Amino acid sequence: MSLQFVLGRSGSGKTTWMLQEIRNKLEVNPGCDPLIYLVPDQMTFTSEYKLVSSPTLQGMMSAQVFSFTRLAWRVLQETGGMSRTHLTSVGLNMMITKIIEEKKDELKIFQRSASKTGFVSSMEEMLVELKRYCISPEDMKTKVKEQLEQEDDQSLKDKMHDLEIIYEEFEKALFGKFIDSEDYLTLLTEKISQSRYLQQAEIYIDGFYSLTPQELLVVNELIKTCKKVTVALTLDQPFRQGPPTDFYLFGMSARLYHQLYQLAVQTNVEVENDYVLHTVQRFKQQASLAHLE
Repeated sequence: MSLQFVLGRSGSGKTTWMLQEIRNKLEVNPGCDPLIYLVPDQMTFTSEYKLVSSPTLQGMMSAQVFSFTRLAWRVLQETGGMSRTHLTSVGLNMMITKIIEEKKDELKIFQRSASKTGFVSSMEEMLVELKRYCISPEDMKTKVKEQLEQEDDQSLKDKMHDLEIIYEEFEKALFGKFIDSEDYLTLLTEKISQSRYLQQAEIYIDGFYSLTPQELLVVNELIKTCKKVTVALTLDQPFRQGPPTDFYLFGMSARLYHQLYQLAVQTNVEVENDYVLHTVQRFKQQASLAHLE
């Protein structure tokens, strides 16, 4: 198990380097251990196209392009956990509407807003955000409530009271029967260590400037389980000794670097030397790949 960072400013060729690394391994051995290219949802199609369009590849069954959600589906199919019914955004909105109607006598503010256009959709976005940042209904009752005691705004306190009720009922309604997009990442975190597919895999993570706490938990498990994790970041220097200053140009990427580095150190995973790309190297890469087009 090891972790390596590929660093460079925007346009330095980090994505090109990572795709070429995958191609090189496939050309040497098309049936090699799994190679996973993990990117944001909006990059999956173009990344797959770039990978399969290489004329020198004889096959790419070992390589897969995944988003976090698609990786969760793949792992849960192997380890179990796909038995619950998936709820789309429409289903979630219907569930939230039902909860508000059933709990309207306990709500202080939201019962008057429930009929307004867009309210339920806004509530769904808020609940999704809470899950992404690993804030549970229990946290709402303890940590958030403690912070609110110092506030004088009664309207804010009433809103948080209503949100706490809706969130708790929402989680109860989902438990054991339904699953939403955010729950997939929670289940993925629990199942990664059980996946033989991931135990043999090398992971290439690209296209992210920051990760939610939920995604960080997934990457932490990948670092502890997979053969190697390689992360590309838009950054001009490493940040192993500490996080960046508030006004650092690549602040988000630098904080992500430091977070991942600390996760690796805490779990005794080897951190290899960083691979730093410069603009000059990008032109050399393009020249060496020109014969493939």
